[in-house]
Amino acid sequence: MTVSHGEALPTGAASSSGFRDPGTLTRSLKLFLYLGIALGALSIVSELLELQQLNEMRPTDLAGEVDVSDFQGIMAILQLLNLVVLIVLFCIWIYRANSNARQFGATDMQFSPGWSVGWYFIPIANLWKPYQAMREIWQASADPAHWQQQPRGAILPLWWTFFLLSNFVGNASFRLSLRAQTVSDLILAGAVSVANDAVNIGSDVVALVLVTRIFRMQMTRRAADAFV
Repeated sequence: MTVSHGEALPTGAASSSGFRDPGTLTRSLKLFLYLGIALGALSIVSELLELQQLNEMRPTDLAGEVDVSDFQGIMAILQLLNLVVLIVLFCIWIYRANSNARQFGATDMQFSPGWSVGWYFIPIANLWKPYQAMREIWQASADPAHWQQQPRGAILPLWWTFFLLSNFVGNASFRLSLRAQTVSDLILAGAVSVANDAVNIGSDVVALVLVTRIFRMQMTRRAADAFV
């Protein structure tokens, strides 16, 4: 089935003459994923030390009286900046990967390069549409001529599960930190924050595998086309 979101779907096989090498983009994306993992690990250590201090205080003490670690505040800022860069790079990478798959001759793809990215920002639909778009990119990268018959990569459900879980736990962590009024509230918020960092690390690791696999499939296809 095809959809019309203003995109012009290809009507026949295309050459890979319009292929854009994603090497630099992929390396940049992976670099910031690695950085996200490192920052998440440091944040967990900092949060656990802070939780240890909070557990030594009276549960009824007001949150405003607690001396929050400056290091933890710095870590939060660094993680936010890294996340912004990751979002931008990942969106560009998805657009490029979809476009390249089309250049290899994949036809009748449901998702255009633009909508492969755009669905992440559409409420409700972003719970499944981006996954479908990524699955299509995977299949078209594996075998552009017969991509509909290609199985989805085993890593895809794991990647999407971590992605959704990361958003859910991150939202819960943010809301709890805003509502914290006592030491007990801070302890709960801190515990959820640790869980959030752990989930984010898992999400980044799985994303690394996904990005690397698709990149390698496309580069292998490109090398094969060069000999034709």
